[in-house]
Amino acid sequence: MEYAQLNPTETNIHRTPEEIKSAARATLDETIAAVSERSRQAARYADRRVQQNPWASVGIGFGAGVMFGALVTLLARRA
Repeated sequence: MEYAQLNPTETNIHRTPEEIKSAARATLDETIAAVSERSRQAARYADRRVQQNPWASVGIGFGAGVMFGALVTLLARRA
């Protein structure tokens, strides 16, 4: 975060609730846009990797499924 956000100055102290709300909304919109863009980039990267190595992707998915199933089985037996 920027210094101004962490340490409000005199001008920031006397803001109206509407100004605070609009500033918070703008910050939230920027954050959502950044997270959305990074998510899209990650999805594109994953898609390229799966297209390049389909059998490795199948193997990784199978291994993750086996591990998840084993954990669920262990937790189900504990209860």
